[in-house]
Amino acid sequence: MTRPRRRSARPADTAMNLEKLEAWLDRVDPQPRVDGVSMLDGYLTAIVIGPCSIPPDEWFTDLLGPNGHIGSANGERLAAITAIVARFNVISEGLSTAPKHHAPIFERRDDGTVLAEPWSMGFLAAMRLRRGAWRPLRNLDRIEHGLLLPILLHCTDHFGRPMLGPPREGAETEQFLRTAYHDIPTVLPEIRQFWMPQRRQEAGP
Repeated sequence: MTRPRRRSARPADTAMNLEKLEAWLDRVDPQPRVDGVSMLDGYLTAIVIGPCSIPPDEWFTDLLGPNGHIGSANGERLAAITAIVARFNVISEGLSTAPKHHAPIFERRDDGTVLAEPWSMGFLAAMRLRRGAWRPLRNLDRIEHGLLLPILLHCTDHFGRPMLGPPREGAETEQFLRTAYHDIPTVLPEIRQFWMPQRRQEAGP
């Protein structure tokens, strides 16, 4: 898989933690494709485990617009890009070496309720970069389509409607939706394995 190249940087350029990155994503202009670290985490995960490698220059530009031009980055923008690269590598290495321990970054309400929608929408945004390549898993006639369901369950369309249709009303459905995010870390290694033969063939001997 293709990884973003690490750039040499001054200590001040590499000091941006995830909290600072969240604040940067919130105020940077023009607005990036993601609106926070959770959505970013989903986006990066789809790039890492997807059907084909995507050049970092391409997905950084898709992700951040003109602020994603790696070669011209400096100062705070370079620190943000460095933080994104660091998280990309954490995801890649975690799902490669210890997939059962990989933890997506989900948003939480003040009461502790997990909100999986931002992460899932980030994943979906990255899928659209190579929509055609994802077709085998998007095919409803294939049993492997089920690997995407825990993610798509938390996604909405351009009109804000659930992608899998409106859920049934009732307490049982509400309880299911509150805990359905538990399935996401489970399917990520399986999605990665599904595409692995294709990725190996792409990498060549």
